[in-house]
Amino acid sequence: MSFSVRFVGFESRADFPQPRFVPGQTDDGTFRLYVDVDSIQQVRFNAFTFTAYVADAKPGGQKAAQFQITGNPTGSFRDAPVRVSFHIKDTGSSATGVILMPVYNATKTDLLQVEEQKEPAYVSISGNSPVLLRMGNVPDALGISVTNLAVSEGCPKCWKRISSTVNEKNPQNIEPGSNATLPIDLLPNTIPALMQGALVIKPDIPHDTLTLMVTYHTVPGGADKKQSVPLKIRFGPGLLGLALALCGGIVLGLTARYLLTGKLGKDGEKAVHAILSAFVFALIAEFIGVMMTAYGNSKLVLFDLDIDPRQLFPAFILAMLVSGGSAVVGWMKGMLGKAT
Repeated sequence: MSFSVRFVGFESRADFPQPRFVPGQTDDGTFRLYVDVDSIQQVRFNAFTFTAYVADAKPGGQKAAQFQITGNPTGSFRDAPVRVSFHIKDTGSSATGVILMPVYNATKTDLLQVEEQKEPAYVSISGNSPVLLRMGNVPDALGISVTNLAVSEGCPKCWKRISSTVNEKNPQNIEPGSNATLPIDLLPNTIPALMQGALVIKPDIPHDTLTLMVTYHTVPGGADKKQSVPLKIRFGPGLLGLALALCGGIVLGLTARYLLTGKLGKDGEKAVHAILSAFVFALIAEFIGVMMTAYGNSKLVLFDLDIDPRQLFPAFILAMLVSGGSAVVGWMKGMLGKAT
């Protein structure tokens, strides 16, 4: 990092309030250097400019020398506060000192640390679903202010609205060495979203991938930067959709069982008892499947297929197999064996 200095003139001022002015002092205590962070501007060719003042360190001074300084970074580094040495020459004397001030580099991108998705975010088609994008800032850096979020959908017809409360008037600030969450409100378009994920049964495959373009700058004085963040989404049918899929699977399973064996349950079992048993055990199987896959590290595998019981088709198949019993399971195994 190199600096070029241009003397502007003398200004009548003695007050340099913080945090607008970052102070530094020469080693011998003769002069003070003040950097006006509100004056920082990003210019072409990766340079930045700011106004600085040199004043007598003794109290009572009413005049300060004003300078226009241009920083010219080399290499690639993050915007960060660094210790910069300076040299002040006066009539018959000179002094050196060090000031902790922000420096910038427009070529360094992707300053945000974004937590990698371990699995797609679950979004219900039955209404609004809030999703929180976790972002971080490294220690010993400048603060980051997120000012805008633009979204590009992989399946535009699957969405009615995608919005965020973060904007220039309501930025999301991330202090050095800390984390923050960027809120995103998702409202799917029910039928297209449902059709998009109808036959995608594996739980680790997204139904849609949103590309989030996050606009932010370092504070103070940093230039706007954009960072692309993928967000994987899986659509869920909601409780009503799952209930209908379970009921449909139970009815079909009981019907198939009756056609295969001539009865709804075991020998001597009443029809009402068999139907109630099918509903209860199908509900239990669905509940266990959801708990295993959504809140644990387990997988639900049917016929060598890793399935997601929160989706319509897998929930339907699971209910059909449970209500149909060994007769339906055996028949399906036979059909699959013939197919292979």
